Amino acid sequence: MSGLDVFEELRYIVELLTAEYMFAYFFAEKKKGFASLFTAGSILLCLLSVLYIFIREYVVGYEDKLLKGFISFIWYIGLLFLSMLFVKVCFEITVSDMLFISISGYATMHIEYVVVNEVLALGIWSYLRENLLLYIIVSLLTCLLWYVFVMRIFAVKLRACEGKMYEDSKETIGLFLVLLIVLICGTFTCQSVFREDFRKEGAAFNYLGACMDFFICTLILIVQYSSFRINTLSREKEIIKQLLYERQKQYQLSKENIEIINHKCHDLKHQIQALKHADSENMQQYIDEVENSIMIYDHVVETKNEVLNTILSEKSLYCEKHQITLTCIADAVHMDFMSVMDIYALLGNALDNAIEAVSKYQDVEKRVVSLTISSKNDFLCIQTNNYVDRELQFKDGLPLSTKRRNRAYHGFGMKSMKHLTEKYGGTLVASQEKNIFTLQIIIPMSKEFVRLLNEKKGEL
Repeated sequence: MSGLDVFEELRYIVELLTAEYMFAYFFAEKKKGFASLFTAGSILLCLLSVLYIFIREYVVGYEDKLLKGFISFIWYIGLLFLSMLFVKVCFEITVSDMLFISISGYATMHIEYVVVNEVLALGIWSYLRENLLLYIIVSLLTCLLWYVFVMRIFAVKLRACEGKMYEDSKETIGLFLVLLIVLICGTFTCQSVFREDFRKEGAAFNYLGACMDFFICTLILIVQYSSFRINTLSREKEIIKQLLYERQKQYQLSKENIEIINHKCHDLKHQIQALKHADSENMQQYIDEVENSIMIYDHVVETKNEVLNTILSEKSLYCEKHQITLTCIADAVHMDFMSVMDIYALLGNALDNAIEAVSKYQDVEKRVVSLTISSKNDFLCIQTNNYVDRELQFKDGLPLSTKRRNRAYHGFGMKSMKHLTEKYGGTLVASQEKNIFTLQIIIPMSKEFVRLLNEKKGEL
């Protein structure tokens, strides 16, 4: 076992792990204990890589080229799949994202490997392999320059994904598996073509195999980037459509609230005029009417969170006009770790969906929406309940809709809530029990936030 053998085997796994980590770093959230997992996993994979040297020497004794080729194929593909599992263990990612990272990482690594190891070290500049230190330096420099170049293309777009690129659908996973198979078969076939003339002593390398290898990996990387950009643009388009739709809904809600207030003010003006000319018998009646008119201000909700106050006040005014009962039990101080826009989008969508669902019922007793915000064991718990008169169908944990109106926009609200929940490391669960639809959102609160909150409560 020579130093060159050790370097060649370690180089494969180290460059592969570096490429995969590079893609995951810019968007994926690290799991708890990441440092320990990453260190232990990297050491284990490096030890396995070195083990192949002994396996290869043992297989050489059989002098069976087919067996040696098969063992080599299985070994390196096995390391690739172990690296994929390693990425999944270290990062909070979907299976689709794991496949995307592994395919992109392998293609990136293999392009550098073909250029330096096959074309340069084995072909054009054979002296390079005789000088191990120079070989290591050249490999490190080319790897660094190539990886930086690739990341300048991918990095900004990856950061914008905020933890997730692809959902785990059958179509997406299937597409990535096909790309992975094409990449694996293509690279190993091309390597065989490149080295096939080794059968004849002193024969030159067939550079056609190296060129095809380079072309296949580059093409796969372009396909990966193109599909990633298409997916990113589709998500951006969905977000823009949702924002425009929400702005229309907000305008309509504000317009109706102004109409309610104007109507009440108009009534008050006439009731005050009537009070001026009222006799003692009708005085109490007019006073009661005035009192009922100013009851609108009871819908201005006061909690310890200004964003929640705004949302509940707006929704309460709407519900008052449409004879919908909105109840709320909120310990709003536990929401302070979330951004203003996220609270507004999350609760606004949740209440809008519930209010819209009960608005179609004629029976006032069914027009009831409840909101509960509480904390339990360092988790923020948000729950809405509303009546439903039919059995709902669910897909991927979200209810399907049979609405025909605004079909182009439907589903974005629920998806955006799920996205916001997952942004904070939480979960969104929708369920139905008999005629009650329940939406539950559970978000973990950081230990530092809980500590500060407890200190603040202690001071009070």
